[in-house]
Amino acid sequence: MIYLGLDTSSKAIHAAAVNPDEELVALYKWSCDTKKTFPERFPELIKNFSDELSTINRIDFATIEASIFAQNRSVVGTLASVVGAVWAILVLQGIPTVRVDNNTWKKDVVGKGNVKKDEIKRFAEEKWGDRFPEQDYADAACIALWNKRRF
Repeated sequence: MIYLGLDTSSKAIHAAAVNPDEELVALYKWSCDTKKTFPERFPELIKNFSDELSTINRIDFATIEASIFAQNRSVVGTLASVVGAVWAILVLQGIPTVRVDNNTWKKDVVGKGNVKKDEIKRFAEEKWGDRFPEQDYADAACIALWNKRRF
């Protein structure tokens, strides 16, 4: 079994895969030209994700971090668009997928729902070593771990 965790933004999609022994087996990143506006870069980001996802050998379950609430309505819509598109692609690939609220996975995995970014990275590095060149990879790994521990 391979559990994939996905942390999305309007500029990149980070993913991490863990196995049943909670070993980190892969890190992935799909990105786009960040100099473009969101409506211009969205198709590139989603196409890159879709094209490369089909080349990954085996994913048994996936979890996407649900869109976060933001004060700015535009940001909420942007993030929801990426989450929805990623979810749809996973469904079309036949990968069982759930969404998880960020406070839920943080509480269940790290022990506190309002844990800060540096604490998440510290937890991930203590568990898997210094393998996270960006914070979003650590988040994705913890999301994958949450998914694995559900079973």
